[in-house]
Amino acid sequence: MFYFLFPLISFYTVFSLWFAVASFKEKCIRAAILGMITFLVLAGALSALTWAKGAGHLSNGIAQGIQLIVGVGFAAFTILMFIPLGRNPQALLGTKGMAEGKAEKFNQKDTAFSIAHVGGYGLEAARNRWALQSQDPFGGLFWTLVMELRYQVEGKVNPNKREAFFAEEMTKEIKRKARYLGADLVGITTRKDDFTYSEGFSYEESKLEVGPAVTTPIELKHKYVVVLGKEMNYPVIKAALTEKDNGSLGEIGKSYNEVAQVACALAGYIRQLGYAARAHHLRNDQIMHVPHAVDAGLGEQGRFSYLINAKYGPRVRLAAVTTDLELLEDKPVDMGVQDFCENCRLCEINCPCQALPAEKTVVRGYKRWLQDQDKCFNFWVSGANTFACTLCINSCAWNKPRSFVHKVSFLAAARSVVARRFLYWISVIFYGKKIHWKRIPLPGEVAMPPETAAWSRKDQQASSNSPM
Repeated sequence: MFYFLFPLISFYTVFSLWFAVASFKEKCIRAAILGMITFLVLAGALSALTWAKGAGHLSNGIAQGIQLIVGVGFAAFTILMFIPLGRNPQALLGTKGMAEGKAEKFNQKDTAFSIAHVGGYGLEAARNRWALQSQDPFGGLFWTLVMELRYQVEGKVNPNKREAFFAEEMTKEIKRKARYLGADLVGITTRKDDFTYSEGFSYEESKLEVGPAVTTPIELKHKYVVVLGKEMNYPVIKAALTEKDNGSLGEIGKSYNEVAQVACALAGYIRQLGYAARAHHLRNDQIMHVPHAVDAGLGEQGRFSYLINAKYGPRVRLAAVTTDLELLEDKPVDMGVQDFCENCRLCEINCPCQALPAEKTVVRGYKRWLQDQDKCFNFWVSGANTFACTLCINSCAWNKPRSFVHKVSFLAAARSVVARRFLYWISVIFYGKKIHWKRIPLPGEVAMPPETAAWSRKDQQASSNSPM
């Protein structure tokens, strides 16, 4: 029995040491200390086992029985961590697996940013949304840059169409080009009308802070969607709303800007091939990115409404390209996220404005967790640093660096319900349940970016109130 038990305990001893060292490198001191304690306990057990073997104390029946029970326990736990157990076939259907009731399209003017733009949350909130950019000009720079990309989403199509190609080869080529341009994630699916906005919101024509909202009908006919993802820097995002925060707003804006650039460039390349293509990014989109990302196999939608990816967790910003270029679709994936989020409420607990739900609801024909965007936005504009709030992302158990230890953990969690429960308790015990954050007061003066201040302000009265 000794030679059965010893390798098992040795494996967990080495893994716990590896975890402790990785946590120390990640500056997660609590996890590093607890990991080291776990290592010392297991190392002590190994030493005791080795000593007992040498002293001849393991040869009697009772000792053999104890070794058998402990060994079988460790072996069973290891097997249960990695065998497919508790899989979710609905996840493999993508958004079809979420469908329930009659589907309804969504008007872009009803998104939080559009509502705020025309003063729907009040004049003060409309102006305070520029506070963080006033506080952090470098971070605000990226938001200005991505705004300029509003005008780069479409263009002329080369009349000399490239005709002879196989869809499989073209799909590989498009993915190679997307990664070369800087995308960390690329997935392809067909465009869904249910996740295409009914009308698009015009930032330029809608009266800033006073309304009304100006919209135009969307008549997008492209068949395929190339969904693109960009990872956000883990240490920078992890520091958001803390005293160590030194650029979380800039990192969010930088990621949005980079993935928007990829989308615009990739759409331009497809048009050069002779096929219609349109980029969709934060500041000019006609489709919803997360549902299409789910159908494109890039991950699952979590409790906080964002995408959770197997490699980067929730630390991803999205853009897309729609096109009529013939491509092959990717398939949705089952990562165990629905089961995990159902039993983990860390993001809900840590949300400072209680904007995350306890239960799923049917929203426009799809059952999912619905983030309260009104609560979320009004918290964003409550301080000089709150617009960079990522507490739901930071508290997520899937939000970890891409080290070997975490890769193994997420691989197991994607396969087994046992691993998912274990991952949750490891997150709570080793990393803590609550995130401590700090709100910085709003600056005395909030200055809008010049290009924003010029939007449709000539007809406005200085003292106008919100019409909504």
